[in-house]
Amino acid sequence: MAKDLNLHERLISELGVVLQERRARLHMSQSDLAETSRFHRSYISDVERGARNISVKNLSRLALALDIPVSTILVQVEKRLSSKSGRTRKRA
Repeated sequence: MAKDLNLHERLISELGVVLQERRARLHMSQSDLAETSRFHRSYISDVERGARNISVKNLSRLALALDIPVSTILVQVEKRLSSKSGRTRKRA
């Protein structure tokens, strides 16, 4: 169970990194993204730091504002998790 919690924390953290990298690639500030996605800037900061466990609905809003499919974000998160674990995981 503790291992699963650690995985969830890592997933939330890596999601924040992927979103922050995408925002930076688009030369957007947190304020720009907040305005476009209609979130408060502090919410964007919390998500990027991995301090928020965001809903699928909110992830979708951020993906739309960042002009990237949710599926692409999740693939990037999975790649980051796999590379940090040092092994590739079998797909079900």
